[in-house]
Amino acid sequence: MKLDIIGSVASGKTTLARTISEKYHIQFYEKDNIVWERTSEGDRKRNPQKRDQMFRQILEREDWIVEGSPRKVLLESFDLCDHIILLDVNTGVRLYRVFRRWIRQKQGKERYNSKPTLKFLYDNILWVFEYDHQKKTLMTQLTGYGGKCRIFKNSRQVMAFIEETYGQPMD
Repeated sequence: MKLDIIGSVASGKTTLARTISEKYHIQFYEKDNIVWERTSEGDRKRNPQKRDQMFRQILEREDWIVEGSPRKVLLESFDLCDHIILLDVNTGVRLYRVFRRWIRQKQGKERYNSKPTLKFLYDNILWVFEYDHQKKTLMTQLTGYGGKCRIFKNSRQVMAFIEETYGQPMD
């Protein structure tokens, strides 16, 4: 199984990748953690050569799941995956999730990579709307991958597709 799960901020990509990973015992990787080096002093953009090497090592594995917002780098996975899963979740749902996530992170109830500051909340809100503005371009780009690209409105639809395609997970 080789999956690339894409979508807007707060569309449920990481949660979905984690769920599939746990059910099918396949490691998943967050593209943000490939692009950004997480340090105690804050995030630093990873050296492009190191980033690309890290990503190639993941893609050389027999099975993998990568997830992240669509970006200009790390596109090799589109060619190598079995399926590109686009989570196309309603804007209102994504905004609600952004606020809920931020509050839960501020309360210490949810793990985070980037500190939940007001600026980060603002950035996430902007990214939700940025995705909406870039969606038409993204859809056009994805047509080049034909039937490999699947668009879903929620994670339940994706899980039904995964189980139909790969069978029930064996525990």
